[in-house]
Amino acid sequence: MTPRAVILDRDGTLNLEQAGWLTEPDQRTLLPGAAAAVARLNQAGLLVVVATNQSAVARGLLTIEGLAAIHQRLVNLLAEAGARVDAVVCCPHGPGSDCDCRKPRPGLILAAARQLSFAPGEAIMVGDAARDLQAAEAAGCAATVLVRTGKGRATEPQLGPDAATVVVDDLAAAVDWILARCEC
Repeated sequence: MTPRAVILDRDGTLNLEQAGWLTEPDQRTLLPGAAAAVARLNQAGLLVVVATNQSAVARGLLTIEGLAAIHQRLVNLLAEAGARVDAVVCCPHGPGSDCDCRKPRPGLILAAARQLSFAPGEAIMVGDAARDLQAAEAAGCAATVLVRTGKGRATEPQLGPDAATVVVDDLAAAVDWILARCEC
């Protein structure tokens, strides 16, 4: 397997999962080791995408401009640690919407693939929730990795005994697994 892209969920994978909605840029707290893990993906020449559901917009708790400011803060925090995100794709719709972009649907992954010119089959999804893994499967990603951060520990028991998903402690361990299996 030689992936070209790694798609990361935001909350619980890159940054601390918090109660309620993240509505201000200064609420952003990267998980320990997350920036260094992203930098390792960059150094290996892999594209890095953040794909996130953000229903706070649909709920009226956050504007699109406010969400953009939050994502810019994420990009800046990563850059301060020598890491880069190639794209941030998000679904601003609520859970009951009929959009194709809200995970577990594949729209965010497919949009990132079009934007950055990679095939979904050349991507690995790393997330902390079943919807991340389901979106990756629906898009045809090469592999899925569940991190035990965020909702990951609660999600792990939901995986069936035949699940192909790799389960690791955190993003750093996910990157270890990815880099050990690719010809980067």
